[in-house]
Amino acid sequence: MEKTGKAQSLEKLHKGGFMVPAFFVCDKDWSEKRVLEKIKAALPKSQYFAVRSSAENEDSKEKSFAGHFYTGIGVAKKDVYAEIAKVRQSFGRVPGSIIVQDFISSDMAGVMFTEVNKNATVINATLGLCQSVVSGEACDEYLCNKDGALLKKTIPKEKTVTFFVAGKVISDKSEKESLNIVQIKRLIQLATDIQRFFGSPQDIEWCFKNNELYVLQSRPITKDFAVGEQTYFDSANIAESYSGIVLPLTCTFAKMVYEQVYKDLLHWSGVPRSKAERHSYVFENLLGFFYGRMYYNMNNWYRMAEFLPGYRRNKDNFELMITSNIKQEVAISIKPSIALTVLYPFIVATKAAVFGITSAYFKSNVGKHLRWLRNHDFEHLTYAECINLFNNLNENLLRRWYVTLENDFFVMTYLGILKKMLSEDHLQKALVFPSKATEQVTALAFLSKKMSEAEPLWKAIESDDVETFNRELTHNSKAKIALDGYLHAFGGRFANELKLESIGVDEDTKKLFAVLKAYRNYIPRPTITNFDPPLPLFKKIIAKIVLRKFKKYAARREEFRLLRSNTFAMVRRLFRQMGALLAEKKILNHPDDIFYLHLEEILKPATETNRNLLKIAEERKQEYSSFKKTSPPTHFSTAGNQPPVIDISTNLKTQTIYGRPASPGTIRGKVKVFREFSMPDHVDFDILVTSHTDPGWTSLIALSKGLIIEHGGVLSHASIVARELGIPAVIGASGAMDIIPDYQMVEIDGSSGAIKLL
Repeated sequence: MEKTGKAQSLEKLHKGGFMVPAFFVCDKDWSEKRVLEKIKAALPKSQYFAVRSSAENEDSKEKSFAGHFYTGIGVAKKDVYAEIAKVRQSFGRVPGSIIVQDFISSDMAGVMFTEVNKNATVINATLGLCQSVVSGEACDEYLCNKDGALLKKTIPKEKTVTFFVAGKVISDKSEKESLNIVQIKRLIQLATDIQRFFGSPQDIEWCFKNNELYVLQSRPITKDFAVGEQTYFDSANIAESYSGIVLPLTCTFAKMVYEQVYKDLLHWSGVPRSKAERHSYVFENLLGFFYGRMYYNMNNWYRMAEFLPGYRRNKDNFELMITSNIKQEVAISIKPSIALTVLYPFIVATKAAVFGITSAYFKSNVGKHLRWLRNHDFEHLTYAECINLFNNLNENLLRRWYVTLENDFFVMTYLGILKKMLSEDHLQKALVFPSKATEQVTALAFLSKKMSEAEPLWKAIESDDVETFNRELTHNSKAKIALDGYLHAFGGRFANELKLESIGVDEDTKKLFAVLKAYRNYIPRPTITNFDPPLPLFKKIIAKIVLRKFKKYAARREEFRLLRSNTFAMVRRLFRQMGALLAEKKILNHPDDIFYLHLEEILKPATETNRNLLKIAEERKQEYSSFKKTSPPTHFSTAGNQPPVIDISTNLKTQTIYGRPASPGTIRGKVKVFREFSMPDHVDFDILVTSHTDPGWTSLIALSKGLIIEHGGVLSHASIVARELGIPAVIGASGAMDIIPDYQMVEIDGSSGAIKLL
């Protein structure tokens, strides 16, 4: 019999050496006896079968009937002929034949599309059988480039999966991810091989069984892959908190916190919870993750602004506050109710009137929990107790964090007003206020002085002798009180402080030694806080009122950020204990491997914890190791399932670089490029150059005479500290780290944003 359509494709794949389940082709006019005889001859070991269509032109480029005809799976031998009749009936007048194939009761299965927009492959996958994928239900989706690198993955919180058990197809719900990185790479290689074999882009159905990869069918892609809405991703100021590679536990923890607190913010702003839940996809996808880096999904941030009245104003103020690299429009699909539109001004006015009380209560509540946690014995908690403690912290502490967002709203609003009233130069001078950052600098200088007054302690610090330091500290009550006071106030403040995988100064004493040595001879700078805007009298009065309000909320914002750092330090201790317990049970190889797991993977009782966690962690370690070789852009866009549209250009021959003015003043001196935070043994530079900073960089910034930062804005922490300490600074100097070598003499103008290489 001449094979056509799908049967012809399977025959070619089989002869080409691909693993295709055994099959034969029968005409739709065959008798039951002939079918059973053929099964006995061609598929003697098969217990169950798949009965598929193979119509002429079914999957051709010219005419596609893909998905139009009946398919039977998990069919017992006695029922094969009846299933053939169903396929035959679905043909109608279309000529064709029928495939009877050995049925694979798969562990995971799916469909992949090659050559999506010329350079990517999309994999749709699920646990168990492929039914839910081909029927269009929610499934795991992976976007990979032509080299096999994973660009993006989308894992639904809950999806329907089907399995074949005891001769029956059963359905269930699952939250588990279907594929690991090794399986993804095998699929990409298979897709490449099959496309090369056929010479055209392919739609491939596949499955895994006992780690064997089978091809169930392959057909040419008959139409362009659907391109959806253009989605914009921007690292903007999120890279200030989560710069570089961020491990999975931090990513999923941050994703949960963002989702919760922004839903809570809208609820307390008059938006019904039911409305937010109807648009849950917005809050679940406020963040995007590419190559281990964290981005804002700008489309969903814009959509979130649609819930409240004043969308245009809120959008513009938000872009100003985060110094967005992307300013786009998205289709407005969510509108505030008429009732909220009417009541919203009163809601905002009421919040502003009582916000002093609200914030005081919030700080008191956080402080109470932090005091309790600092005295908590984490090292003797069981796994179940760790989970209970996390749930308690989430409900009673993290769920209250929407108060900080309300504060940010007022910062954003008053900054927007000042932006309209003042020139760029005057705005820089106006945005100076006392903050917790300079308090930390003063505290470090004081602590260093106290330690240097005790010769045995200082000798231990200079030689990095932790054991001697701890022993001597027990004999020096003044030094111990000073150290405890600093750690109580600023123990959670260090570089990459919001990355749960980071090691803090309270865990690595040598980090603290490095800072103390650098601050031994530090002389605090006088801070600058007063500015009289040169405006006509009436406008000046208004500007001063707005400026006073802005400074109050902006200073409170920095205070809240320190509380956040100290709270994350406690969460970090909790997760480290959970990692130690999993390693003790041999579920992980090392306690720190917990940071390669997702939050939902570890929030289960130890008895229920998936024993595959060790394998998952090892695979993710391998995957994240490859991310170190990539340098993704600060912002990009995708459309539907297209890979990122990336456009980066840097002029490495330029003698003048321009960024955004962040702190006025001019300084000429030698630069030092910091690709990551480290305290120098001695300060042999004048101007600090780096990509991003977070509040943990304060100790290093204060030792500098000038700043050049590739990414950031007027309210980034580096800008705030620089203005307060009177350090000239330029922010947003793209490419500076690649253009300026160490110890190059440069001149920076913090008023114009110009950087001259001398």
